[in-house]
Amino acid sequence: MMCWYCYWGWPKQIVEIYRKALVSLGGCESPLHYGPAHIVWEDENFASANRCIEFIDTGKYCGDFSKEDLAIVRQSLVELAALPEEIRNAEPDDYDGEHPENFPPPKDMVMIKI
Repeated sequence: MMCWYCYWGWPKQIVEIYRKALVSLGGCESPLHYGPAHIVWEDENFASANRCIEFIDTGKYCGDFSKEDLAIVRQSLVELAALPEEIRNAEPDDYDGEHPENFPPPKDMVMIKI
């Protein structure tokens, strides 16, 4: 199995949100990758931003991150959720899971490897 995002990268708009949050976190990626938004930022499931926002808002997340860190993570998710679905869910529906080179992103979508 080959990750489509690993091969092509992330859409530019998503990278910009991620990098902005990373700067706000002083370069520490742990709150993004191992906190309540891990299914978004670590697992590259960008379409799940709203679900992670709810997880933070309901207080169901019990972790060691500060309120400030969680606010930054939440803001990144809000910005991500505001993007059009075709950007948040860029992986082609018919991707075979093995040959990402045969399933390129749309020609007008700029992809950046993180």
